[in-house]
Order: sequence, then structure tokens, then C-alpha cells
Amino acid sequence: FREPFPLKRMLLAVTRPDLAAAIRNDDGLVTEAEANADAHDEYNRPRLRRKLILESLTTRYGDVCSVEHPSTAEADLSPYECVHDAKLLDFLSTAWDRWVELGEDGRDSDACSYHAKDADATDDDKEKIPGLIPINFSLHRNSRERPGNSVYGGIAYYCTDICTPIVAPLLEELRWDGAVVKLAVARAVAGSRQIEEETNGTEPISAAYAITTHPGHHAAFDSFGGYCYLNHAARAAREMQKMLGDDSKVAILDVDYHCGNGTAALFYTDASVWVASLHCDPNFDYPFTAGFAEDIGEGEGWGSTMHMPLPPGTSWEKEYKEALSVAVDAIATGFGAQGLIVSLGIDTYDGDAVSIRRAGFRLSGNDYKKMGALIGSKIPKGVPTVFVQEGGYKMDVV
Repeated sequence: FREPFPLKRMLLAVTRPDLAAAIRNDDGLVTEAEANADAHDEYNRPRLRRKLILESLTTRYGDVCSVEHPSTAEADLSPYECVHDAKLLDFLSTAWDRWVELGEDGRDSDACSYHAKDADATDDDKEKIPGLIPINFSLHRNSRERPGNSVYGGIAYYCTDICTPIVAPLLEELRWDGAVVKLAVARAVAGSRQIEEETNGTEPISAAYAITTHPGHHAAFDSFGGYCYLNHAARAAREMQKMLGDDSKVAILDVDYHCGNGTAALFYTDASVWVASLHCDPNFDYPFTAGFAEDIGEGEGWGSTMHMPLPPGTSWEKEYKEALSVAVDAIATGFGAQGLIVSLGIDTYDGDAVSIRRAGFRLSGNDYKKMGALIGSKIPKGVPTVFVQEGGYKMDVV
């Protein structure tokens, strides 16, 4: 945290309210519906992760963190049109109902998420219907390809993998995620102005933490995948620009283990949003095809993308601290950011279940406090900062 700021209530955590009764099981505090939705993938437990992070913040860090909930979810996904294709948003909004309408006999078993194929579900038990995944993938290099009218054509065109299924609660969760992002940005901007005005007698917020259910940094203009459906960090950057002024400069710092390829693609030609991503070298890990150091933007955005691929086994002292320092210096002084979005992935943790399958980093415990301190020491006072939740799959430490 930043030295000049007060010691109390420096962080505002923003997340959706929990509207249904939860159950305590071996994994954590989740509802039955959340447990069913989390069962669609072997590694990804986004609903559990959100609950565990919130529980930790309130029980362990209540002296420096307060929590706020949006009053309602957003009405639909249209606010994401600032970064996504409207046709993608329409598909995400309608895909589940179209999948259910096919009926048990009409749903191709090859399009059922593999961890739920044997689910004993009927059309009256929608929460247990297998999730929708692609049977095939479109050739995006071919400009003549299009989604087609069927739900199979849509998932083949828009989805990039078979581990990011369309499931029953998804649309509602994304609508809440949108409300969380918007509120977090509003509170961070308001807090920064309060700090600039040196308001006495109150506790200004130095940063807001948008604890969304789903990560977002792999979602691009017209595609989703890598557990990401909508790009919340990109949406946050655009929301912040609207509040600070259309000509304002906002930076996105991505510290997830995997390259924020969707985020980088969205702003690759945009000089007003500077993207820095510290991640495992794509020659060793996902997304494999993006995140190389020589990719620095193009057109008006040339030089506004900084990919910093790091080797497998990266530790805080040996590689990460120096790379992060270079990135934050570039954001604060080189770019002169007036706002900051941090894509906070915790899958850099030593032993993370997803990362260690192929490579993995070796950050742990106090390394994340050092990360926050380094960022806070270099970003000027009064710059609104929003942390947006990305990955993290080691559930005993998130």
C-alpha cells in the first residue's frame, strides 16, 4: 500500500451480494448451484475463489479493507460494447436458453462439457445440464467464416477452447460482474479526487478491488476462452477514461501467470491505454501464440504494449521484482498514467494447480505484499487504481 495514505480503509473490495443460502463443504462456502457450476472444470472454481477471497478479506484484513456490494446487477451485457462485439454479447446472453431448448435428445454429447457428461440431468433440472462447449473451431484467419444460426455455430465461432463452457448461472453472473466493475471504478475515481483535495475527517480509498466471479483478460473483441467470457479489465479502463475525460491515459498492468492476450489485442492500436503484461514465456505455457516481447503494438498504438515473458520457475527476488519495477516505472513515468487497472492473477503462486501442469512460477506469501508495496511506491498519489480479479487455482492460498 502507498505510504502517504491513511492506515485504515485503504482498500475497498467490491463484489456481488450473496442472495442464496450457502453450504460449508470440503472446498469452502458455496451454494449448491455454485458447486454444480464449478464442477464443469477440473481446475477452475471461480465461484469458490470469489467466496474465499471475500472471506479472507473480511476476517483477516478488516482493519484496512471495507466491502461494498452493487445494489443490482446490470440489466444486460450491453455496457461491454465499449470493448466487445455486440454479436458476441448477444451470443453469451442467449446461448444457455438455446442450448436448453434443444432438449436432452437434441444436445450433441460432443458439445457437453466433459466433466459433466455423465450428469443425471433432465430438462427440469437445468443446473445439472452439462455445459456447452465447441464441437469444432472456426478458422479465424478466414474472413468469410461466420457464426451461423445454430448454437453450435456460435460456440464454434466465439469460443477458443473446451474449458470455458456456457453454464446455467453464467448470464446472471456476468451481469453482476459488470455492476461490480462499474462500481469499483466509480469508487476508485472518487477516492482519488478526495485524496487530491486532501479532505479531512474521512478515510479516502486508495484502491478498489473488483472481485468478479469470472476472470476476463483472455477475452478479446469477438472471442472468449481461457475461463474468460468478458474482459473486465478492458471495461474498467474504458469506464475510467469516461470518468477522467476522453483524452485521459489509463494503464493496465497484468500480473496474472498467463499473458493477458485478450486485453493486449483490444488495445493494440490504441495509444490511450498502455498495457503491460508479466507472464510465463508463451513458448512454455498458455496462450502459446501471444505475449512475445517483440509484440509492442501497431499503428497509433505502436509502443503502447509491453509484454514481459518470464521463464518457468520465476521467483520474486530472482526475476519478478525487477521485471515488475521496469513495468511500473514505464507506466508511471514513461506513459504518465492518470489511472491504473491491475489484472490480479494469483496463479503465479508456487504450486498453483493450473500453472504447474507445464511450467509454473514460485511466488508465495509475502511476495504479494511486496508486489503491492512496489506498485504503490511508484504510482503517484491520487492516481485511481482498480484491481480486477483474474486467475488463481490453488484454493488453499487464494
